[in-house]
Amino acid sequence: MGERDRILPMAVGDVNKDEPLWKGDGMTRRGATAAITYMTCAVLLVMFNKAVLSSYNFPCANVITLLQMITSTTVLYALKSWNMISFRTVEGRNTLADMSSKLFIPLETYIRTSPLSVAYLLYMIMGMASIRGVSVPMYTTLRRTTVVFTMIFEYILSGNKHSPTIIARVSSVWA
Repeated sequence: MGERDRILPMAVGDVNKDEPLWKGDGMTRRGATAAITYMTCAVLLVMFNKAVLSSYNFPCANVITLLQMITSTTVLYALKSWNMISFRTVEGRNTLADMSSKLFIPLETYIRTSPLSVAYLLYMIMGMASIRGVSVPMYTTLRRTTVVFTMIFEYILSGNKHSPTIIARVSSVWA
């Protein structure tokens, strides 16, 4: 698979050079670093949102959501410019009056992913609105149920069945 065929953000360089943390383990240092970074950011984000919305009574959860999305996008493009990650961009096409075509994602990708983007935006806004009224442990517990309901509705709407391994792992997180 070539660089242009990648759909998800990928690390630049030879991923196969990354050695497992323990003998016989599938987790690499790069994967462990990504998991720990993600976990740290997620916990800090929840704590920040709870503090701002509850303790300081900030009235506009939507503004915080917008600023967090802008910050995430800016960080992704900064990491891309430093060659730490890569993702597909428009190359050789005219976009927005030929403004630096290597920066923008193809319009087809926006159109294809817009339903998912809208659903995620609604999920974020609802989460921001709900964090104000509940404690952090309750909020975390309620968010864990999202994966279970997604799997149930996936099965109902599209008939998609998950493997017993995935069901067991989701159940262990949910329980």
